[in-house]
Amino acid sequence: MTGLSGSTAPLQDIFDCALLDLDGVVYVGADAVEHAPAAIQVARAGGMRTVFVTNNAARTAQTVADHLTDLGVPTGPEEVTTAAMAAAALISAEADEHTRVLVIGGTGLRQAITDEGLHLVESATQSPTVVVQGFTPEIAWHDLAEAAYAIAAGAQHVASNLDASLPTERGFAPGNGALVAAVVAATGKQPRSTGKPGPEIFHQAARASGAQRPLVVGDRLDTDLAGARAAQIPGLHVCTGVDGPTQVLRAVVAHRPAFLGLDLRALAQVHPEPTRAEGWWTCAGAAARIKGEAVVLRRDGGDVRLGEQTNEMDVDEVRAAAAAAWEASDAAGVDSVLPVDLPHVRMVDQG
Repeated sequence: MTGLSGSTAPLQDIFDCALLDLDGVVYVGADAVEHAPAAIQVARAGGMRTVFVTNNAARTAQTVADHLTDLGVPTGPEEVTTAAMAAAALISAEADEHTRVLVIGGTGLRQAITDEGLHLVESATQSPTVVVQGFTPEIAWHDLAEAAYAIAAGAQHVASNLDASLPTERGFAPGNGALVAAVVAATGKQPRSTGKPGPEIFHQAARASGAQRPLVVGDRLDTDLAGARAAQIPGLHVCTGVDGPTQVLRAVVAHRPAFLGLDLRALAQVHPEPTRAEGWWTCAGAAARIKGEAVVLRRDGGDVRLGEQTNEMDVDEVRAAAAAAWEASDAAGVDSVLPVDLPHVRMVDQG
């Protein structure tokens, strides 16, 4: 399916395990996302298992678990799958007795490589056969230079992920993808990436949990939700992190979620499926259609144009508008019929 799905029961009753992104979904930096700890507690109490799947390769699974526990989400390291673990698993699967790994990254990446029993080296002068690169705030120029020297000498380049940015308490900062791009610019060689949006990190997390009916939950369309589609696992998009309603309305086919919610409380909610009738897409009490390059909402006071008369929508309006925008885009054979400068849309709580 390329459109939104519906559910007649809460998602936590339909799916047996939530594969949850962290940054922007459960926490932002040191702080929990509003409602997230309570929503996870409710889902777990209802029988849903949780595995936390993150492109952050800087921290160990234990460190991530401790942070979640401190935020009111009791978690063990076995419930965490990181991009560092996925990268280490890939390198290990291809390794032989000559494999030597140069780690450009933090403790989490070094620990994951060590846990796989791989031979670590500290410099390009030690002839590494693989350079594995993951984010840590401590990366400096000389680290990127060592990576470039080794790759120029013939080492493979593996990136834990290619996220260009990451959310912090102050806004969005350069992510691993931005640092990888510096190495690519110096070497002219593209790396392989093992994190999202690749499917294997989700398959690895699902296997670890024994999930039969997993659900991916994320805040970023081009990693979390694109990865869910690549893994052929339904995805729930929540608007608490990188991508909000504006980006959802303009989502390309490969990035579209199966379900949409404001925050993690969406796990405990029934999701009405948008339907089309007489030129309008409706969802529960909301209705929307596309007129030219504009989103038109049907409200009690009459038709309202998004960006001109309102920049606020509730979740059912976003669902209806997304269905309308995606249909129009697909019919026109373009990524999106909506303009690139579509005004910022804020999703409001329905209470």
